Amino acid sequence: MENYLIERETLAEFVDSLIAKKTQPIEDPDALREETIKKLDDRISQSIFGSLTKNQLDEINTILDQDETDDQAFQDFFNRAGVDLETIITKTMQDFGNEFLGGENA
Repeated sequence: MENYLIERETLAEFVDSLIAKKTQPIEDPDALREETIKKLDDRISQSIFGSLTKNQLDEINTILDQDETDDQAFQDFFNRAGVDLETIITKTMQDFGNEFLGGENA
């Protein structure tokens, strides 16, 4: 099972909306959907973790290494770090969508 920073269903809904806007024929929509969900999640991860300093990365890795970390621990970390997850995720999804569509129906 994959781990996603935001709910997989949210990613899937967004990807489904992008695929519906594609004007070019799609050979294997299911494969494209799964591949695109993974790419989007990877891009979001890169955007979030790329915004952290080395010390912040060390701290988040310590949190990730703990067996019983809850969502609140992550939220507290990002709040302390001054990282606006919602803004980063929204911008990343918008940029990804524009790239995916390549100017089509954007």
